[in-house]
Amino acid sequence: MQFIEATYVGNFIDKQMLFDVFDEVNRYFTENNIDVRLVYIGPLKLAPGYLVSIKTSNGTLRAYPLEALIETLYSRLLQDIKELIEQREGDDTGIIMNKILALTTFPLISRNPYFDFYEKFLGYHETITNLRIMILSTEPFYSEDIENFKMRLFKGVLHEIGHSFGLEHCSGECVMNPPGTIEEWDLRPPTYCDRCFLELKRNAEYDPGLKF
Repeated sequence: MQFIEATYVGNFIDKQMLFDVFDEVNRYFTENNIDVRLVYIGPLKLAPGYLVSIKTSNGTLRAYPLEALIETLYSRLLQDIKELIEQREGDDTGIIMNKILALTTFPLISRNPYFDFYEKFLGYHETITNLRIMILSTEPFYSEDIENFKMRLFKGVLHEIGHSFGLEHCSGECVMNPPGTIEEWDLRPPTYCDRCFLELKRNAEYDPGLKF
């Protein structure tokens, strides 16, 4: 079984909405017999000093630099893996855990020039020493319709998880098909196409990641 740590960063007013999204992702994997599950580990906190101001054509935005988020998530995953190893004391239980996913209310920015991510980027993923870090900003997906908002995020989480298992962007009717606009994203089906689904299932079964 593959476990992905799930957390959030920022001032989420409706935390139940996040839990609903995580639960829906787990329900999807369960119903489709894919041995992948999100495990909620609580909120992730960064010191206020990390916040930076970025001037854009839409005004000034406050956000955590992407690099700071990546470093913090990487450190948290390393810490939890170490604790898991110590708890198992060498007992091989078949558990694989080498991934962490964070949702954030802040836009995704870098110390490089500001990314115009609103219509171009769903999120960000990076692999460091075989550990996979995924970050998804809720900002581009916001909708006053809470159910539509949750569906957009659900598809965004599936997209990032797909990347973490080696899936590339797809041109079909699939969550791995990145949109040009949020309206296009609303038209994407809340699932993988057959080709991406089979690749995800195969990679999830044979991932050589950190096993405990």
